[in-house]
Amino acid sequence: MRSPCTFMNLTIRTKLTLWYTTLLTISILSFGLLFSYTLSKIIIENVDSRISSVADMMANSVFKPPLTLNLPEHFDLILERFFGIKTAGNYIQVLNSMGNIKVTSSTLEGTTLPLSEAAYRNALKGRQTYELVKTAGPFPIRIVTYPIMSKGRLELILQVGTSMKGTQDIFHALFYILMFGGPVMVILAGIIGWFLAGKALSPVDNITQMARKIGAESLNERLSISGPRDEIGRLAETFNDMISRLEASFRKTKRFTADASHELKTPLTIMKGEIEVALRTENTVEGLKDVLLSTLEEIDRMSHIVRNLLDLARADTGDIQLTFDKVHLDSLLRERFKQSAKRAAEAGLELRLIKTDTVTVNGDRVRLEQLIYNLIDNAIKYTPDGGKIELSLEAEKDWAIISVKDTGVGISKDDLPYLFDRFYRVDKARTRDAGGVGLGLSICKEIVTVHGGRIDIESEPDNGSNFIVYLPRLME
Repeated sequence: MRSPCTFMNLTIRTKLTLWYTTLLTISILSFGLLFSYTLSKIIIENVDSRISSVADMMANSVFKPPLTLNLPEHFDLILERFFGIKTAGNYIQVLNSMGNIKVTSSTLEGTTLPLSEAAYRNALKGRQTYELVKTAGPFPIRIVTYPIMSKGRLELILQVGTSMKGTQDIFHALFYILMFGGPVMVILAGIIGWFLAGKALSPVDNITQMARKIGAESLNERLSISGPRDEIGRLAETFNDMISRLEASFRKTKRFTADASHELKTPLTIMKGEIEVALRTENTVEGLKDVLLSTLEEIDRMSHIVRNLLDLARADTGDIQLTFDKVHLDSLLRERFKQSAKRAAEAGLELRLIKTDTVTVNGDRVRLEQLIYNLIDNAIKYTPDGGKIELSLEAEKDWAIISVKDTGVGISKDDLPYLFDRFYRVDKARTRDAGGVGLGLSICKEIVTVHGGRIDIESEPDNGSNFIVYLPRLME
C-alpha cells in the first residue's frame, strides 16, 4: 500500500518550486496591498489639498467679512471671471449657519452635497471636515466642509467636493493587473523555476545513480566531479572521501579476517596433526604427555590471540571496561622492570631502568600495566642476544613520558605507518618464530588512545627502536 502523498514525500525539485511560487504569490499580494494603500493615501492627500485650496480662496476673497455678497444660484462663471477661482471639476455648495442650502454650483446639476451631523458639529466649532461620501452618482465624492466664521460665530458653511472617478479608475486598473497579471507571473515563474531547479539538481541525480552502482565489490569507483565547487560539488567530494574511507576499511577488515583466520588455523592444524600422529603411533605415556604439552602450548597461544581480539573488539565498540583512578607510574614501571628482568636475562639481554620521575596519571592500573608489559615484551622479542633495553619515565609539563628503547633489529620507514595495524608484522623480524601475532602494539595504541595520550616510534633498521608514550599528567 502506497503512503499518502504529503509535502515531505515530494521531490526537492517540486518542493523548491512550490516554496518560491508561494513566496512570489505572497510577495505580489503584499506589494499590491501596500502599494494600493500608499497610493490611496497620496491621492487622497492631493485631492484634499486641491479642494481645500479652492475653499480657502473662496473664503478669503468671496466671503470675506462683512458677509454682504449675495451670489446668484449658478455662480461658477462669476467666481472664475471676477475672482479667478476655477470651479471646473469641483462641486461647490454654500449653506447658512442652520445648515440650509443657499446656493450651489452648476456642476451639481440639481443635486446637493450631503452635510453629515459630524461635519455640522465641527463647523459650529470652526473646524474643517473631510469626508468621502456616496451620492446618487456612480462614483464617490471627496468633500471638505469649511466653516466661515465672523466674530467667533458660524456665518456660512462652504462645501467643496470633487469626484473620485479618476482615482477609482486607477484602482480598478491596478486590481485587474494584480488579478490577471499576478497569476500569469506566478505561473511563468513556476515553469522557469521548475526548469532551473531541475538543471541545478541534475548533478544530484547523477550522484544518486552512481552511488547505486557502487557496492562492496566496486569501492574503487568514484564520482566524476566536473562542475563548479558549489554545495553539490562539495557533496560529491565528500561522498568520494567517504567511499575512500569505506574502501580502506573494507581492505583492512579483509586483511584482518584473513590474518586472524591464519593465526587461529595454524595452531589448530598443528594440534590436529600431532593428535592424529599420536593416535596412530604413540603407545607410551611419555609420548602422549609430550603431545598433550605441545597441544597445551597451542591452546595457550590461541587463548592469547582470542583475548587480544576480544580486547580490540571492545575498544572498537567503546565497550572496554576501565576503572580510572590515581596511578603512580613510577611505582608501576619499577614493578614491571623487576618482573621482566629475569626474562630479559634468560634471553641474553641487559634490561636497565634509566630514569623514573615521580609522576601520577588518571588511568586504569591494569590496562597501564598491560601497556608497559607489551612494550617491554615487544622489545625482548625483537632484540638479538647481547642487546640492551632501556626504560625511562619523565615528567615534562603536562605529560608523563614513558620510553622503551632497544638495540634490536629496528623498523624500516616503509613499515612504520602500519606498525599499529592489527596482525601487521615486519617480514624480517615479526615472524611466527618470535612468538608474535601482530596484536600487541595495536592493543598498546588503543590503551594509550583511551587514556587521552599518544604513542610515537623512532626507529631505523639494525639500529633499534624507541617507543615513546605520552600520557596526560595528573598535577598534584
